[in-house]
Amino acid sequence: MIRKVWVGMDLGKRFHQVVVIDGGMTPLVTPFRVRRGRAGVKTLLERLRGVGVSAPESVVTIEATGNYWNELVGRLRIEGCEVYLVHPKKAHDLRKFYRDHTKTDVIDAEALARMPLVDGSLKPVWSGPPTVQTLLRLCRLRWKYRCRIADVKRRISGFSEMVVPGIDSVMPVRYSKSARVFLRHYLAPSKARRLGKKRLVEILSKAAWGKFSVKKSDELWACIENAPDLGWKAGDLLFEINVQLDELEALEHQVERLDARIAELYSEVDPEQRLKRVGGLGEFLSAAITAHIGEVSRFPSSKHLVSYSGLVTRVKHTAGHAKPGQVMSKHGSPFLRAWAYLGASCARQYDDELKAYYERLRGRGKHYNVALCATAARLLERAYNILSERSVETTEDMDAEIAVA
Repeated sequence: MIRKVWVGMDLGKRFHQVVVIDGGMTPLVTPFRVRRGRAGVKTLLERLRGVGVSAPESVVTIEATGNYWNELVGRLRIEGCEVYLVHPKKAHDLRKFYRDHTKTDVIDAEALARMPLVDGSLKPVWSGPPTVQTLLRLCRLRWKYRCRIADVKRRISGFSEMVVPGIDSVMPVRYSKSARVFLRHYLAPSKARRLGKKRLVEILSKAAWGKFSVKKSDELWACIENAPDLGWKAGDLLFEINVQLDELEALEHQVERLDARIAELYSEVDPEQRLKRVGGLGEFLSAAITAHIGEVSRFPSSKHLVSYSGLVTRVKHTAGHAKPGQVMSKHGSPFLRAWAYLGASCARQYDDELKAYYERLRGRGKHYNVALCATAARLLERAYNILSERSVETTEDMDAEIAVA
């Protein structure tokens, strides 16, 4: 029987706290600290070897704190350690069970070391090939940039509505070329009035390729005439809005660069780009969901994938009775959940099966969000089935090649 020891690591910005225990939960060494980076992994393995423990005999549990765990997981798995990555809330709850009123790095590390002994549902951490990992990181980065773009747009919208009340109803496509020309050069009402209605409409119509209607020009000029006198200098006002527009366009440029690289990586990860078969998903969502799922065989079934995303209801079962009407657990990957939700919102308009499923739920009186979350779960089940097809085909092809050889 192979000897096993359990190692808990509480991660920090400057150092990591380590506790090592045996199967009887007895400390094998005095708790110690290791530095970050390669030196820390080297020190950890040396201390384990000092008590006669090799890397394959070590079960290492790490709390997913920030991004510090990335520097440890890959190296420890290469050395042969069995590595678990646990949610901070689960680690917090177990630590409170052992020490209700005290919290130290040593207690946290000890709780992590005990985690695999008391939680049989833990699964070793999975890390895909470098291309898949890069694709997933870039998809997450792009998502964060899109959230920042939405924040900047809301800020610009609020600012421009304050300066020229009613502008939102006149230019609902706020960030078209003509709208940006107006915001950059003529948002200051005094400057627009000096230019005059005729000349302003000519400039905006040229920017809009002649698609600036008479009705819209009349409504815009009415807003300009009705704009309040804020007492601000026109130059300062335009400077402020231009700084925000520059930020917006810089973010949009970065998203374009990310889109190009994501498309390249997606064609490498999945040359057939199978998830694009689902109408409405598009290239980004197909790539993002594919990258997050990674190796589809690590999920025993589509239900496990849905559970991993957190798109399942909580379970309350006691005395032989289950309490109905539970809320969504949200205990899973927030990125995968958000991408599935957005994908369902788009796909229900183009995919006949998902559209029919969504409309059935709405017809039964389900709230919009409830129906869309259920559709998102159905979308992930579809993605699992689509990606599993190739896994089966690849296995059959490999078996055929081996038989021929």
